[in-house]
Amino acid sequence: MPETSATVAPSESELATAALRFARRVHLGQYRKQTYEQFVEHPIAVARCMHEAGYDGPLLAAAYLHDVVEKTPVEAAEIRERFGPEVADVVEALSDDETIEGYGARKRDLRRQVLAAGRGPVLIYAADRVANLRDWRRVAPEAREACAGRLGTNLPERIELWAEDLEELTAFDPELPFLAEIEISLRALRAGE
Repeated sequence: MPETSATVAPSESELATAALRFARRVHLGQYRKQTYEQFVEHPIAVARCMHEAGYDGPLLAAAYLHDVVEKTPVEAAEIRERFGPEVADVVEALSDDETIEGYGARKRDLRRQVLAAGRGPVLIYAADRVANLRDWRRVAPEAREACAGRLGTNLPERIELWAEDLEELTAFDPELPFLAEIEISLRALRAGE
């Protein structure tokens, strides 16, 4: 008896493609506070970093979806149903706890959560740092403080958080992809470049 499509697991590339389509749909109408571009361009940039570092399949799908639970009405249960437990677990690990007050406290809690969740979430978190730093470096130096304000923080706090990210990611795995670019970008931002 031939297998029906309901019993055939999607290939790794099909999973990532489905995740991209879903992310495009659920982030529709959202815009980045840093760049004002369509929000979905951010998870696409994170996924591109992951793909360029040689990752595919569930991790690439999770990269496309990493902000869905945090930024849209979609819940983790729907991610689990559509994309499986492996993807959903990574997305959940990468989702801020919006009940934590204060930008710095929320971001430090997220980092702690990611580091405790294992290598997959850590890789996407590091790729996310790279994508965010690239965005910030595209913002004119004189406009960066206003950009930080739109996010509920200030530039010194944001730079301090990235420095902590770099330190803790390096402690997690000094061979982790993306560390060199994080360090270079952080140095440039500190210099006002």
